[in-house]
Amino acid sequence: MDRKTILVSAVLAFGVSALVSHFFFRGETSAPSIVAPEARAATAGPSYAALLDELDRRIDGLQKRADGRSSDWLTRMHLGSALLERAGLTNQIHDFARVEAVLDDAFSMAPAGSGPLLVAARFNFAIHRLGEAEKYLDMMDRRAVPRRDEQTSARVLRAEIAVQRGQYEAAFAELTAVAAASPVAATAELALYHAKTGDPAQAEALLEAALQATGPNDPRRRAWMKLQLGVVAMERGDLRLALKHLQEADSELSGWWLVQEHIAEIHNRRDDHARAIEIYEALVRTADLPQHMDALAGLYRHTGESQRAEELIARAAARWEEQLARFPESAMGHALQHYLQFGPAARALELAQANHAARPGGDAQVALAQAYLQTGQPAEALALAEQALGSPYRTPRLHDVAAKAHAALGHTQAAEEQTALLLAMNPRYSSDDHAH
Repeated sequence: MDRKTILVSAVLAFGVSALVSHFFFRGETSAPSIVAPEARAATAGPSYAALLDELDRRIDGLQKRADGRSSDWLTRMHLGSALLERAGLTNQIHDFARVEAVLDDAFSMAPAGSGPLLVAARFNFAIHRLGEAEKYLDMMDRRAVPRRDEQTSARVLRAEIAVQRGQYEAAFAELTAVAAASPVAATAELALYHAKTGDPAQAEALLEAALQATGPNDPRRRAWMKLQLGVVAMERGDLRLALKHLQEADSELSGWWLVQEHIAEIHNRRDDHARAIEIYEALVRTADLPQHMDALAGLYRHTGESQRAEELIARAAARWEEQLARFPESAMGHALQHYLQFGPAARALELAQANHAARPGGDAQVALAQAYLQTGQPAEALALAEQALGSPYRTPRLHDVAAKAHAALGHTQAAEEQTALLLAMNPRYSSDDHAH
């Protein structure tokens, strides 16, 4: 599974878009409530479904207030923020569309140069419209008396945009400065930066520090932190510790589909395919997310259930294309993983090129290099890998794709060197683990 849950955008003080920017869209209205069998007994905290219900009540109240105030853009700002928070939890395409509509409405009635600027910046970052996000941040900078907390959030968001563009040194400098002045605002983001640049120990230390600073009355943030700790452990091959963190995340916020899909992935990596299939089947029934269809299809292929696999592949492809039509910048980076896994390779390459043009950071470079390899262009793949290797970005997938490109070009020694670097980062690495 591509690391779609962390390490590209971070928590943004967990105000609204902490869970949005690197998530997949979904097209179903029902809220999943899945708890893995091994985690159910330990579950003690509030549930994802209850959190979503509480958020929906707040949204309903704000919507009624907005309906009664035809020229009140401030109420619509708060409504847009709550809707973006919901979209970050659900990844429902209609939630993102509703955010967009509310923001358009708010700006139509706000004085020139004002309006819900920070929410608009976060929304556009969430759907990978980086230039649009910067436009709203620039408008914030021109305001006469900017609020300090908004300035801090804007600095973190600019740093995250820099990460997406592969401007790692600038991102690190800004995140370090903000974290020093306001640890709550940027410690988690700095942790994710370290995880993407080959320092998982520092990432774990900072995530633990951020977790300790998070009170028990914020189960969503606590669950998110523990999820990130689980993913970092997965990326360095410690599946036992990863599962422990994920079970703790489920105890903080039970039934969250995002935690469940990672628990399923651990079972898959451990070759416990039956348990992985059980979880993914439940997620497909309730969440109806295309990445779960892809994961389950891959498992069905592995276990010889080809017809069921092909049905899911077709369903997922239709969903990805629907999302690409509505929010292309956001969907292209995730949809290309479907086509890398199941083909056609030409479609994967098309999406990988568009994704790289939109946000040419390390993740996009690696994905494009993979697409070049699948279309028989190892020289182009190696050029992309070497660009990424020339930056601070370091992940097992980067070394894997570099090794494959070198091998395809007959560079035996260089391929072995990259493989050694890969295994030093994750001794249990398998490219199949990242196929979906």
